[in-house]
Amino acid sequence: MKNLILFISLLLSLSVDASLSSLSTEYLKNGSDNDSQRMNLEVKSLEKEVVFESKAWQLSASGENTKSKLERSSSLLISSATLLPNDTETTSYNLSLSKEFFTGTKISLSNTLVDYVNNANNTNNNKGFTQTLSLEQDLWNNFLGRRDALSLDIAEKTYEYQKQSSDYITESNLYTFATEYLKSKLDKANVELKKAAVTRAKKRLALIKRRVRDGLSEKVDLYSAETQNLASEESLKSEIISLQSSLENLSKKVHREVTAANILNYQLKAESEVVKVSGEIEENKNFLQTKKQIDYLIDSSRRAESAVYPSLVFGTSYTTNNYETTDSPISKGMIGSENNELTVGLTLTWNIGSSAESLTKQAAAIELNKVKMESRKVLLSLKEQESSLIKRQREVDILISSASKRLELSNKTLKEYNRLYSRGRATLDQVIRAEEELITTQQSYVNYLYLKDSNYSTLAFLRGKLQEAVIK
Repeated sequence: MKNLILFISLLLSLSVDASLSSLSTEYLKNGSDNDSQRMNLEVKSLEKEVVFESKAWQLSASGENTKSKLERSSSLLISSATLLPNDTETTSYNLSLSKEFFTGTKISLSNTLVDYVNNANNTNNNKGFTQTLSLEQDLWNNFLGRRDALSLDIAEKTYEYQKQSSDYITESNLYTFATEYLKSKLDKANVELKKAAVTRAKKRLALIKRRVRDGLSEKVDLYSAETQNLASEESLKSEIISLQSSLENLSKKVHREVTAANILNYQLKAESEVVKVSGEIEENKNFLQTKKQIDYLIDSSRRAESAVYPSLVFGTSYTTNNYETTDSPISKGMIGSENNELTVGLTLTWNIGSSAESLTKQAAAIELNKVKMESRKVLLSLKEQESSLIKRQREVDILISSASKRLELSNKTLKEYNRLYSRGRATLDQVIRAEEELITTQQSYVNYLYLKDSNYSTLAFLRGKLQEAVIK
C-alpha cells in the first residue's frame, strides 16, 4: 500500500490557481475565437436594430430655378393661335416631411413656394404657396401592418437564432479546449509515470552492476538492465514531447504560455475536475439552434405567402394654396385656408404574369421543411450518442474500480519480486516483467480516469451544460 501511495504522490505536483475551471474561464474571456463570436453577435444585433429603425422621419428639401424664352400660344388651337413672346423666370422651393409606420400607414406634409416673374408682362408676376397633407393606408397586403409585423418578428427571431448559433459555437470551442486540457493532463500523468520508471530502471541498473561486480549476477543481466534503462529514458522523452505539444495547443488558445504547473494531476478517488451534470438532451445548443432557425423560417414562409397578394392602398390628401402679387402667400396658403382641395382614392397594384412571388413562397417552404427534417435528425442522433455514452461510462466505472485493485496488487508483486531477487530466488526477467506489469496497470488506471473525464465533458456538451461541468 505504501508503494501505491508513492505512485499517487508522484502524480501530484503542487500548482496554485491551476485547474480546468480557471483556464476555461480565462479562455472564454480572452480567446480570440470567442472574441470574434462576440463581435459578430454585436454586428447582428445592430443589423436587427437597423430593421426596427428603418421607418424613420424623412425630411426632403429641394430648389429649382427655370428661365424660359420658349414661344407660347394664346390658344390651344394651333391653327388659329397667336404666338406670343415668352420671357419668364420661375423659382420654386419644396420642403416635405414624411414617415412610414409599421402599420402600413404613410403620412406626409409638403410645402411648395413658387416665385413667378414674367419679364414680358410684369402684371403676371406672382408668388404662390401650396401645402398638402396626405395619408396612405394599405388595406390588403399590409393591412394594419401585418407584413411589417412579420418583418419585425423575422428580424427579432433571426437575431435569436444567430445568438443561439453563437452560443453553440462558443460551447463547441470550449469543448475543444476542455478536450485539449484533459489530453495535457493525461500526458502530464504519463510523464510522471515514465519518470518513476526511469528512476526504478536506474536503481535496478546500479544494483545489477554491484551484483555483477560481486559475481552474484551474470553480465547478460547487466546488458538487460542497461537496455531497460535506455528504453525507459526514450519513453520518457517521447511523453515529454507529447506533453509539450499539448501545452502549446493550450497556450495558443489563451495567448500566453501554459506550463505543466498549470495542469492539475489525476488523483486516486479524488473529485473529478469535470462535474457530472444532469439535464435533458433537448437542451443541446445545436438542437436549440435548429429550433430557433425554424421559428424565424416559419415567419419568413408566412411573409412569402403574403407577397402573392396585391397591394390595395387607400389614399387621401388635403391641399391648400394661395397666390399673391406683392405680399407673402404663405400665411393664407396654409392648412385651414378657404382655398382647399380634398382628394380620396384607391390604388390597386397586382403583379400579373409574374411567378417570382410564387417561386419565393415555394423556396421558403422547402427551406423550412429541410430545417425541420435536420432538427429531427439532430435530436435522434443526440439521443443515440447520449445513450451510448452513458453505457460506456458504466463500463469505465467498472474498469476504474478493477484497475484500482490491480494497481495495489501490482505494487505488492513488484515489491516481492525485488525482495526475492535480492536473495537470488527470482530472475531479473521476473523483476522486469513485474515492473512492466505495474507500469501497464498505472497507465491503464490513468487512461480510465481520462476516459471518465472525457465522457463527463462530452455528456455535458451534449446536454448543453458544458460550462456548468467545467467551470466551478
